[in-house]
Amino acid sequence: MFWDIELTDEDEDEMIMKIAQKIHDYGLDVAAVLMIESFKPLSYVGSQMGRFFVSPFLPAFGDNIEMQGEKIFQIFEKRENVEKLIKTVEELNQQKEEQEKIRKAKEREEKAKKETGETPEKKGWRRFLP
Repeated sequence: MFWDIELTDEDEDEMIMKIAQKIHDYGLDVAAVLMIESFKPLSYVGSQMGRFFVSPFLPAFGDNIEMQGEKIFQIFEKRENVEKLIKTVEELNQQKEEQEKIRKAKEREEKAKKETGETPEKKGWRRFLP
């Protein structure tokens, strides 16, 4: 269909980041990494099968979807891009865990202040109450 599509490294990285962000948004980090890791040796075969079995149905959803599907097939033909996706998902998961640790540390600090008798700063309309 789109044999003449040339993808640059920036296009590949952008598409991989979008896919990784969607996986992360749905909270499927661990499951996705496990599945992608197990199918990584078959990435080229899977891409070719997708072109054969899925591509005929993509025009029904519009030209943009058809073009995006072809780009995804081209990107994930290469194993190094599959590895990039795995690493990106793991990095996003690690960032989330670090943010969670920071949030829990702040909660523990506030709890310790309450226990020692220090009153935390009141927020919202409660700051006007005695």
